[in-house]
Amino acid sequence: PGSFHSLSVARGAKDSSRMAFGSGSGSGSKAGLLVALVSATALLHVCAALQPLAQGIANLGDLLEEELGNPVRAALGGLSPADGYAGLNLELLSDAPKHGAACLDGSPPGYYYRPGSGSGASSFLLFVDGGGWCYDEDACFERSFTILGSSSAWPPYKPASLMFPMVSADPAVNPFHNWNIVELAYCDGASFSGDLDGSVVVKGKPLYFRGRKILSYILRHLRVTKGLQDADRVLLAGCSAGALASILNADSIASSLAPKTDFKVIPFSGFFPRATTFSGVPWFEGVVRNVARMQNVSASLSPRCVANQSPGKEWECLFAEKAYEYVASPIFLVNSVFDSWTIQNIYNVTAEFPRSQADQLVPFLNQRASHVWDLISRSGTWQRRGNGGFLNACVTHCWGCCEASGWAKVTDARGKTVKETVEDWYFHSGGDNREDQRSPKPCQLSDDPPYNCNPTCPTAA
Repeated sequence: PGSFHSLSVARGAKDSSRMAFGSGSGSGSKAGLLVALVSATALLHVCAALQPLAQGIANLGDLLEEELGNPVRAALGGLSPADGYAGLNLELLSDAPKHGAACLDGSPPGYYYRPGSGSGASSFLLFVDGGGWCYDEDACFERSFTILGSSSAWPPYKPASLMFPMVSADPAVNPFHNWNIVELAYCDGASFSGDLDGSVVVKGKPLYFRGRKILSYILRHLRVTKGLQDADRVLLAGCSAGALASILNADSIASSLAPKTDFKVIPFSGFFPRATTFSGVPWFEGVVRNVARMQNVSASLSPRCVANQSPGKEWECLFAEKAYEYVASPIFLVNSVFDSWTIQNIYNVTAEFPRSQADQLVPFLNQRASHVWDLISRSGTWQRRGNGGFLNACVTHCWGCCEASGWAKVTDARGKTVKETVEDWYFHSGGDNREDQRSPKPCQLSDDPPYNCNPTCPTAA
């Protein structure tokens, strides 16, 4: 799951209608106005999710080289005094494929890095990029030609201008500003969970489903070269598909660290519910089952979760709601109960929504939002002392981590921002005050425009 699907990069043509937003469908109707809200905020959340991917500069080196020559490309390859060394340098792990860790197309994986300093020199923020899944072999073949399936066009440097709040070097923006910042680049197509030996040949091209090995190799490289083995604190975070990766891999990563290391997890917009479309089709269930089989994700699933499933149903532990239930590490969940990716894809509420059912749309979305709230709030993980969460009613995706207003302006039902609650939970609470670290139930959409019940949420123009 991830908002990159809105660009139709990782979807088959048969699914393209889920994102086929247009101005004509539902115009002047209640359904049309609400879909317009989802559509407008979709454009915003795409921008938010693409910031950590830095898609805007994916081919910057090639472009500048073509226009200005190789010296410009070389200049982009190192930390830049021009932006105060606030950007991130690419660590491309060229020998990783020899050890089985490779992107979809077989190219080497890697991560972006900025060293910590001062009080943050021994602390690490590991942020896992999002970018959706590829649902079948043909979609993975297409994806292997993009930055989400190949490292061949990854820029060697991400400047400060592309830093989203969670990895910003600005102390006024980011409480983790002086930590070792590690942005795990995403190129495996299944939330760093695949572990298939060999390759799958599609249209003459071998594809590699090696997300689990990529994650393992990156962590090994960080231990050997960046001091992760001596870390005092490690915070694992991620957006969308990267958030799901952080939920799936939290406890295994925790077990790989030194006993002294304080380890916590903050997933952003990764809680994708097991639900049907508006018309009752179990589309998402089929997606999860197929990805689990195709990529062989079994080794990435919680052993406790797997042990509690019926024979043949172990793949269900790939669902966020199942994986979250079994996370033992301290975790702070940031999510909207009206997540826009979920609305458009899992619920299939798009511009094609029938006008004849307009009066059912708001009640449907409110019922689904209540269901998501129940899945989260009734979980033992949510209720466990030391855990927390920020749940809101904005029709957005990855807004909390990756857009300035989502990080520091949007509030929950208590009037607190993501930045405030994350900072309080991580640095000040000690996990002792249960009520203060968990958002109350978010409000529900209104029956009339502008629909948003939270005035701090982005709205359609």
